[in-house]
Amino acid sequence: MKQLFNYSTVPGYEEAIRRTGKSLEDYLAMLGLDGIELLVYRSEPYMRPFDNVAVGAHLRSWSCWYDLWKNNKDRLYQIFRSDDALRDYYGGTQKRAWLLQIKRNIQAALIEKPEYLVYRVEEVSPAEQYSWNFDHTNAEVMKMAARVFNRVSDQVPADTKVLFENSWWPGLTLQNAKQTGEFLEKIKFENIGLMLDTGHLLNTNPDLQSEREGIDYICRTLKNLGELRHYIKGVHLSCSLSGEYQRQSPQMIPSLENDARLLSHVCNIDQHKPFTDSAVAKIFELIEPDYVVHVLYYDDFNQLARQITEQKQLLKA
Repeated sequence: MKQLFNYSTVPGYEEAIRRTGKSLEDYLAMLGLDGIELLVYRSEPYMRPFDNVAVGAHLRSWSCWYDLWKNNKDRLYQIFRSDDALRDYYGGTQKRAWLLQIKRNIQAALIEKPEYLVYRVEEVSPAEQYSWNFDHTNAEVMKMAARVFNRVSDQVPADTKVLFENSWWPGLTLQNAKQTGEFLEKIKFENIGLMLDTGHLLNTNPDLQSEREGIDYICRTLKNLGELRHYIKGVHLSCSLSGEYQRQSPQMIPSLENDARLLSHVCNIDQHKPFTDSAVAKIFELIEPDYVVHVLYYDDFNQLARQITEQKQLLKA
C-alpha cells in the first residue's frame, strides 16, 4: 500500500515547501511517503515535471455540468447568465467544447506518468450547495456521468487506473450498492476502481458527533457495499464532522463567478482534518487499497508533516 499526500503547484504550496528548507523529494523522504497525488486542474502540462513523484493525478472536477450535457438551456442560463460565463467554465457553449476540455485535462495529467487518475462523480449548482434541494438524483447523475466518461475514456492508456471518487453531492455517494454497481457496469473501460474519500462520505451524515461515530458509519457503509468494496483501490483519508455547519449554513444564492465565497462554504463542509482515533484502522480491515492519500488542510508544511505522521501512525494500530 503506497502512502501519498495531495499536492498542487499553486504559488502558496510552492512557497510553503520552500520555507521548510527541503525539496518536495526531501519532504516525502522525511515522512516516509511514496509520492504525491498531483492535483491537475488545467488543460496544459505544468512547467516543471512531477513524473518522478506523482503516483496519482486528480483530474479537474466540473461540479455543475448535467444541464449542459442534457442541453437544458433554460436552467443553464439561470446558473450562468451569459455565453461568456459558459465559455469561462466549460471552454465553450456546447458540450463538445467541454468534452475537449476534459480530454485536454486528461492529457495534461498523463504527462506526469501517474499510475492512476481520480475522476469525481457529482453534480451540484451553486444555489444547491446552499439550499441542499437538488434537481437531480444520484441515479440520474451517475447514469449521465458514465456517458460523459465513456466519451473521453479513449484518452486513457489501458495500464492507467481510473478511480471514481465519491462525493456528498448528488452522484456517486456509495450509499446505494445497487446503484454503485450499475454505474461501474456502464463504464466502458476495464482498468477502473473506486477512490473512497472518507471525508466526503462523512459529509453525507450530518448527525455524526464524533470520530468514533464517523468511523463506525464508514465501516457500515463499506459492509453494505458487499463485494463492491473490493473495487476500492484508493482512499483519500481525512475526517470531516461538519453537521453543525451544514445545519446552520447561510441560505444564499451565489454565482459561479464568486469562487471565494463558494470555496469557503465548501471548505466549511469538507473539513479535511486528520483522524486522531486509532479505530480508523478498522476501515482497513474491510478494504485493501493500493493507495492511501493524506488529504489534509494545514497552515504550513511543518504542521502538515505532524498531521501526516500522526495519521500514518494510526494505520499501524
